[in-house]
Amino acid sequence: MDAEDPVHLRADDAAVPDAQLVAELAALLSATGGFAQLAERMALLSDQRRLRILFCIHAHPGVRSSDIARAIGASDSSTSHALALLREAGWVRAERSGREVRYALVDTFVHDLLHSLGSDHLPGVHHHPARDQAGGAPQAPI
Repeated sequence: MDAEDPVHLRADDAAVPDAQLVAELAALLSATGGFAQLAERMALLSDQRRLRILFCIHAHPGVRSSDIARAIGASDSSTSHALALLREAGWVRAERSGREVRYALVDTFVHDLLHSLGSDHLPGVHHHPARDQAGGAPQAPI
C-alpha cells in the first residue's frame, strides 16, 4: 500500500448528503467524549524529552533516573522534572531504593502507544505474564 493511500475506505460509493454526514459525525463525537482529557494526556508526548524518557522506560523497566538523564543527554534536574510530570499523569511509577529511584511504565494506553510509535524492549525485557495471558491489558480510561 502506498503511503499516500487512505487508511479507511467507505464500504460503498454512495454519496452521503452533507446534512446527514454532519449529523452522524456530531453524534459520533458526542458519544465518544473525553476529548479534553485525551488532549491533555497526549500533550505530554509533544515534548521530545518526555517522549525519549518514555522510550527509555519502555525499553528497560526499572531504569534509574540518572541513567535516563545520561542516555538522553539531559541534566538530572530537567529529567527529574519531566519524570515528575509523567508520574503525576499516572504513566510511570517510581520506586525508591536508598538513593536510587527506578521507573517503570504502568499505563497500558501509553505502553501500547509506544509500541505503535516503534519503541522496542531491550533484550531480556518481556511483558508481564498477566498481560500476555489476557491478550493485552485493558487500556487505561481516557
